[in-house]
Amino acid sequence: MSDKDTPIEYQFTNTKHQYLAAVIGNLMFCAHGSMMGWPGPALPILLSENTPLKTGPLSNEQLSWIGSISALAAILGTFTFGFFTMFLGSKRTMLFLMLPTVIFWVLIYIGDSYYHVLIARFSTGWTGGGVQTTVILYISDIANDDIRGRLGSFSPLSRNTGVLIVYILGATIPYKIVPCIFVFIPIIFGILFFFLPNTPQYLLEKGQVLKAEKSLKFYKGYTGKSVDEVIAFSAEFERQKVIAKKLKVDERIMLKDIFNRHSMKGLLNGITLAGLVHLSASLVIVTYSVVIFQKVGVVHFDPYISSITIAVMQIMGTLCTTHLSDSMGRKILLIISLLGSACGLFAFSLYSYLKENGSDLSAFEWVPIASLSFVIFIASAGILPLFFVVTVENLPSKIRTVGLTICNIFLNLASFICLKLFPTLTVIIGLHGCMLIFGIACILGSLYILFVIKETKGISMDAVQSKNHSTNNSC
Repeated sequence: MSDKDTPIEYQFTNTKHQYLAAVIGNLMFCAHGSMMGWPGPALPILLSENTPLKTGPLSNEQLSWIGSISALAAILGTFTFGFFTMFLGSKRTMLFLMLPTVIFWVLIYIGDSYYHVLIARFSTGWTGGGVQTTVILYISDIANDDIRGRLGSFSPLSRNTGVLIVYILGATIPYKIVPCIFVFIPIIFGILFFFLPNTPQYLLEKGQVLKAEKSLKFYKGYTGKSVDEVIAFSAEFERQKVIAKKLKVDERIMLKDIFNRHSMKGLLNGITLAGLVHLSASLVIVTYSVVIFQKVGVVHFDPYISSITIAVMQIMGTLCTTHLSDSMGRKILLIISLLGSACGLFAFSLYSYLKENGSDLSAFEWVPIASLSFVIFIASAGILPLFFVVTVENLPSKIRTVGLTICNIFLNLASFICLKLFPTLTVIIGLHGCMLIFGIACILGSLYILFVIKETKGISMDAVQSKNHSTNNSC
């Protein structure tokens, strides 16, 4: 039986261990989400006269650095944990991520100065750079082809759940109690994740064949009760051994492995999607939601309720991805997400422009909240979670870790640029001008996806690479 016959004649349908591993692994994303969301309810306290910081209320300059330093730290984290993943594997690297996560909450609890908070936010970004690389690689290695997109969408769902929980608790319980609760998430993750086996691919690359076979049986839900299952498992294991042997022979990555048409196209797709993640304005909306609503004249809504609404819309959008990414397909979902974001941004831009020019829009005050909520929802249903999935699927296996690291660097660089420039641009070209630019970028991004990105739904990552390679050779 050939390798190509395996997915046709037999499907490994006992995927409960894959779901279990994805849920446990994504506790790390939930922990990171709570770190990301912490400034939402905490900054109003740190800006007030009742701040717990002995250095006094934050200045605007301090506020800007607390808001953006995590994006710069994420670039360092991407390098650091990308390097760790290459030598330690995704599992051990994920376990190491516990440390900076725990440090963040300890600093928030004991911190009484601006610099404590700044270091804590640096830890947020450093952890984020690692989470974005390791969790996605881990899940892509253990997941069946038909549920890979669904399991991949667990990561943004978990992150957004962490954001929502910290928004709710941050608005309802004392400042110092919040870290005492959230510090347990990474600890629980570490205890549970420790007992899961490492990925078969990593174990094979390290020559641990028996452990790799046991790991593959665990993740495939192998029972050995039918002849078809035994034959299919044997073929799958042999296929993975061939891949691991090839990677081991070619373990050293040369410049020619990156600077060839196949690899460069995968990197270009990943970098473009990374830019579109932030040009959808989703992170800007989440970070500056209160400021945006104040600038546009919406003053009758509690900022805490607004932030919680945004977090709920993020989760609802991500839930849609969980069901649609493996049924509708990645490509169409990305296009719908970007076009939908453009519509919401254009609606907000028009409202803002009319408001700034003196139009009476008191009967339409719901438009800014509805339009931005729709942007968050539709972006969370497509471009935000699928960036990671599609990027991993389009990168050649030999440079997958390095390639994802490069794409994450551009992701975080785009994040820093957008968060730093947005307040300045609103003064220069107005709020409506900023949202108009974001909307146009989404339109252009949807055209890029339509004509360049290939559909990868239900196709093994090896088949995706073969298809892309043959396409490149025929061009």
